[in-house]
Amino acid sequence: MKNILVIDDEIDICNNIKAILTDEGFNVQVAHNSDDAFNYINKHSYNLIILDVWLDNSKYDGLEILKQIRKNLTIPIIIISGHGNIEMAVSAIKDGANEFIEKPFNTERLLLSVNRSIELHEVKHENRILKEGSISDYKFIGESSAIMKIKQQIVKIAPTSSRVMIYGESGTGKDIIAKEIHKNSINKDGPFIILNAALMEPENLESELFGIQDNNLDEIGHLEKAEYGTLFIDEVGEMPLQTQAKILRVLTDKNFTKRGGKELIKLNCRIICSSTKNLEQLTNEGSFRKDLFHRLNVVTIKLPNLSERSDDIDSLIDYFTEIFSKENNQKNTDLKPLIKTKYINYEWPGNIRELRNVIERYSILGEKYDDNNNAAEKLDDFQNKNVISLPLRNARKLFEKNYLQSQINRFDGNISKTAAFIGMERSALHRKLKQLGITEEEK
Repeated sequence: MKNILVIDDEIDICNNIKAILTDEGFNVQVAHNSDDAFNYINKHSYNLIILDVWLDNSKYDGLEILKQIRKNLTIPIIIISGHGNIEMAVSAIKDGANEFIEKPFNTERLLLSVNRSIELHEVKHENRILKEGSISDYKFIGESSAIMKIKQQIVKIAPTSSRVMIYGESGTGKDIIAKEIHKNSINKDGPFIILNAALMEPENLESELFGIQDNNLDEIGHLEKAEYGTLFIDEVGEMPLQTQAKILRVLTDKNFTKRGGKELIKLNCRIICSSTKNLEQLTNEGSFRKDLFHRLNVVTIKLPNLSERSDDIDSLIDYFTEIFSKENNQKNTDLKPLIKTKYINYEWPGNIRELRNVIERYSILGEKYDDNNNAAEKLDDFQNKNVISLPLRNARKLFEKNYLQSQINRFDGNISKTAAFIGMERSALHRKLKQLGITEEEK
């Protein structure tokens, strides 16, 4: 459970924020002044701080608290204010705030900022770990014909400096492919840096990419962090057009400047990108630059869904079972018969990520794990319907819609909990619901 500290002198607002976040599964503590806030921060560890600017009966206001926290901690901080303006927002961001929200704000706006700030912080933390060379978290498992073809591509691609575009649905392992290419490249001794374009606000994305140089502030960006290594841009199709233009200029000139800076910095890293969307289609729609697409799409790798590489499921079950057995200090048992029986004919819409989560649950709870709403039982309901006459694509869509509606109902409409359970990212689940035509009323 993630911990959040709310610092606001208005009791009603604190109670409202606490209620919203508690319903989403967060553990929330409240402080009404700077003394209480620092006391909590010194005693506890938090994943996020929500901080009001104006605090009555407090030694420090919110902006000063922000500066004090930033001296020692990188914890994400969201600034809130009922009297905000552009100057205040810019000042807060410069001093280290992740986001600035004006009061009053609605529930969706708050949750979007909270989840995005926490996810971005976790991505940055992962980048720091990967930069130190620890990139062997998961192996590229599979011997099916589709996977063997990709392994052969990696053998040819990795030693070159060519840019690579990796396509695949959420959970198929695009990051694993990027790491495999890096580990077998001439840059293997350099850092492997991840930037997820889907998790960032447009105004923050360029700072993360290029770095900042403004007065006393001098921060390096991902392009510089990845020097003599690899920069992996995940969900590159989510980049705003303005940023795309600047990336194109960097690839053309092979150098860049920090935001606010003048010094030219040489581009010295390999760039690998991924996308769940068809970038060629996005170029036709005008939301992705055609010239940038051709720059990035030198070599293409298309990852199949797990349902298209079912021959690999046995190996994946064994692999993840061994991992989770070691992590949880439990006996390594053969889960293949149990999982393959319960999930017979299952399409695995969450792909490898979903399979991994299922294996983790069974490796901890064993055969006693019995979820009355699990996917296997949903298949029984699905198979009782008259779907035998439907084309495969329509039948699959019908199943996914029934499955997702059932899971969302199970978690009382909580999208975050649903996404975590089925093994999908929250943003990916939102896209899937939209694709399937599941409206708010239906949820």
